[in-house]
Amino acid sequence: MKAIFFDIDGTIYHPEIGISQNTIDEIHRVQKLGHKCFIASGRPTGFISKEVKSIGFDGFVLANGAHIVTEGKTIDSLTLPYEETKKLIEYVESQGYEYILLTTDRCYLKKESPHMYEFYAWCNIDMDSLCNDYDLDEVLKKTIKLEIRYNKKEDSVGLIERLGAFFYEKHDDSLNIEVSNIDTSKGHGIETMLKYYGLDVDDSYCFGDGANDLEMFKTVGHPIAMKNAIPMIYHHASIICEDVLHDGVAKELKRLF
Repeated sequence: MKAIFFDIDGTIYHPEIGISQNTIDEIHRVQKLGHKCFIASGRPTGFISKEVKSIGFDGFVLANGAHIVTEGKTIDSLTLPYEETKKLIEYVESQGYEYILLTTDRCYLKKESPHMYEFYAWCNIDMDSLCNDYDLDEVLKKTIKLEIRYNKKEDSVGLIERLGAFFYEKHDDSLNIEVSNIDTSKGHGIETMLKYYGLDVDDSYCFGDGANDLEMFKTVGHPIAMKNAIPMIYHHASIICEDVLHDGVAKELKRLF
């Protein structure tokens, strides 16, 4: 039995085409051969679309490894440090930035967040998971990840100065910073999943394209980069497959299995 981990955005999903039927069919075929197929994403549970859920993956490494689910249950989760997160949110609110708090089951976003509502509608998430009526302090105690939408590129400088206690990924194109626990990564989540199933590293494969896939690529036995991946990922890949718009995942699954 092999374990295969798939990033979502830019790997199996593209906003122009969604997830191709060829990719879905190949994932199902590989599962029928007895292999396990998992999502490994920076997205939390609430950001996993119904389209992705309906495929029938064997498990999920979510929020960059902070939440790990298989066989219908959580096998590991890690919350953000409460005091540091509270101070960060106080700063974010003082600057008038939009932000979303992500837990193992819900996404908490204020009503007065027009840019984020528009952005997430475009990102193919389950909008039913968004909650805008909540107790901030209670949610902070169970937050596993958060995202901040600043107003202009130069705002990121002040934000980054306050992220010493966290791992972060900055996206200036969308004026967004993803903030995760400094002690977790997709690689950590994959190690936990492999241990749960009693699999060796050499029995693991992954497909990815972005910066938050780096630790995943360093962890699995067979890292596969999409042709549309960033250069950093190329350097850690054992295989480079076709890009997401040309069924790269489907073609490589067919070749490998």
